Amino acid sequence: MKSGLARQLSRPGGRSLADAERLADAALQTHRTDAFDELGRLVAQLETACTTRSPEDRVRAYALGASIVDLAGFFDTGPFYDAAYSLCDLIDRSRDSPLWSWDAVQVHVQALRLLHLAGLGNAGPDAAGLVAGLRRVVAAILD
Repeated sequence: MKSGLARQLSRPGGRSLADAERLADAALQTHRTDAFDELGRLVAQLETACTTRSPEDRVRAYALGASIVDLAGFFDTGPFYDAAYSLCDLIDRSRDSPLWSWDAVQVHVQALRLLHLAGLGNAGPDAAGLVAGLRRVVAAILD
């Protein structure tokens, strides 16, 4: 027995996978400016959490970092994505431990702000060193 999807896929015609991918990417790029602005707002909320440093802000910081990773993953954000991922790793691994460090979180948030100001995917050659430094911060605290 063939499913409806199998029958659809076996029909001649339609779009090639390459065409479908190209069209999907073009449609996604129409949202790039809005996504860039939203990433800036999320970083600003992280900056606020780093200022208030309440117990609720620990949970909030991870949720904001995860939202950044989710959104940045749709676009070529390069080191910005890597820095956000490093932040989530730091928070996830230290959230309920005595190793928690707001200073380490703040360093990540400041790096995110710098990379956002640089234009995400256009951060330049120094961005790789910045991300490597963030990974060293995580390792120094947690490993």
